[in-house]
Amino acid sequence: MSARDPGLAFTDGALQFEAWSDQLWDPMGYALASAAQLQPGERVLDACCGTGAATLPAAAAVGPQGSVDAVDLSTGLLRLAAARVGAAKLLNTTLTEADVTQWRGHRIFDAVLCSYSMFFFSDMEAGVEHLADMLRPGGRFVTSTWLAGALEPFAGRILQAAVTERPRLEGILPRPNRNMDKVSSADALKNWLQDRGLTDVTVTERTLCLTVDDEMAWTLVMGSGWRTYLPRDPEAIERVRKLFVRSVGPQVEMNSDSLIGVGYRP
Repeated sequence: MSARDPGLAFTDGALQFEAWSDQLWDPMGYALASAAQLQPGERVLDACCGTGAATLPAAAAVGPQGSVDAVDLSTGLLRLAAARVGAAKLLNTTLTEADVTQWRGHRIFDAVLCSYSMFFFSDMEAGVEHLADMLRPGGRFVTSTWLAGALEPFAGRILQAAVTERPRLEGILPRPNRNMDKVSSADALKNWLQDRGLTDVTVTERTLCLTVDDEMAWTLVMGSGWRTYLPRDPEAIERVRKLFVRSVGPQVEMNSDSLIGVGYRP
């Protein structure tokens, strides 16, 4: 499978990603910020901030005396985040285009948020350890990921459709999937965060089932990491779309169950 830059993929699919904000990203971003128990005046890093689903509630929680650094690889997602931050008149938020696994801000943070993104890191363990290293002692790392079985039936069906145009995908589990498998249960995520040196780790499950039509299902493909499965040729993409939409049907229930983990730097 050829490597595809996730930053470019999410930039190309930024509008489709944003189309899912009301149903999925914003509610879960609010849940992530709530789990962090942010206090006025605190300093927050929103790692892989996307269009600001967790950035906005975090900025509101820490108030004008606090600060939020929101970092993402995708130019397109950051443009949308900037528009939302501007509309909300948040003066305590800085947006930065960078690989957050290499980036180091000038602040030591009270909390680092990482929403549905650590599994895209080329080295998930080293990436999260880098983020945790930017916390003050006692600061907390808060992350969301998918519970086993989430994103079905779409995850399997888009891969099946894409294989018809990209046979090399057959039998290859893409890196995000391999990483997600490491943290796809409450116990697994808790143990994995503890292995990163975090203490007092707690993990909560959040169940969510969404009714999705075929158009929204394809929008999810085009605005997510699944976009990297697709061939480059527009006609081939259209053939994949038709196969995928046919397999989904006019309406289907999508499992969107998630995990939120919280751990503290000693």
